[in-house]
Amino acid sequence: MSDHNIYQRIAAVMKEVEYVQKDATVGTGGSTYKAVTHDMVIAVLRPAMVKAGIVVRTEQLKGKILQLKNPGEQIKQHLYSGTYAVHFVNVDDPKDCMTVTINSHANDGGDKAPGKAASYAVKYALLKTFSLETGESDESRFSDPYSPEQLATYHDLIDTKKAYEFYLFMAALPHETQTGLHNSFPDGKKTQGKKAAGALEQEGSAAFAAVVEDVHEKLANHDISVIEITDEMSSTEKHLLVKHLSDFEVNQLKKIKEAAS
Repeated sequence: MSDHNIYQRIAAVMKEVEYVQKDATVGTGGSTYKAVTHDMVIAVLRPAMVKAGIVVRTEQLKGKILQLKNPGEQIKQHLYSGTYAVHFVNVDDPKDCMTVTINSHANDGGDKAPGKAASYAVKYALLKTFSLETGESDESRFSDPYSPEQLATYHDLIDTKKAYEFYLFMAALPHETQTGLHNSFPDGKKTQGKKAAGALEQEGSAAFAAVVEDVHEKLANHDISVIEITDEMSSTEKHLLVKHLSDFEVNQLKKIKEAAS
């Protein structure tokens, strides 16, 4: 196998291992479900990975505490977010590797949240890389109408007070996802969090309105510099801009671009 590349080695592991048994019960009361643990995935895959000559190296790219534990406000656990690069390395040629990037979140009342997030990232990188069946349904067991990535972006933009980016981010989401994110603040922080989000979105909306007004003015004056403004816009900005332009202005913008090309 020394002449096999990393993808051939991964394929060899896939031939040997097809399924991982759920070995843990997660949750309490009536909201429990069966899940596959990190240790079970490692135990099942390790012999085949050793045989195929694959080692895993985990690199943390980003990490942030989204919410600190605060018993006084009934916040019982820290919420940690981490982004990890999980490298699958060919032991015979360390430069030959495949990388999977995973964002994960974890709660813990002590100092274990970062470790939990790292374990979660490695577990899912292994499951997805080797296409292992687990019998789990991640899509159906969660009722939150947003993804972990959307949740992290939402709170990061609020923390950094990036109003314009926050407005564009929210504008691109379905209404139910927006509502879910606005309700994602922990108990005791919901009112304050929604107020901060609302103020930021209003500020961002005003900033975008100024951009729209600038485009209106330039179109009215047949100013060719409008092309530079619109060409630098993201797809979300362009989509929102069109909603604020009349059919005449949209056609006028197309004519200005055609004339300039």
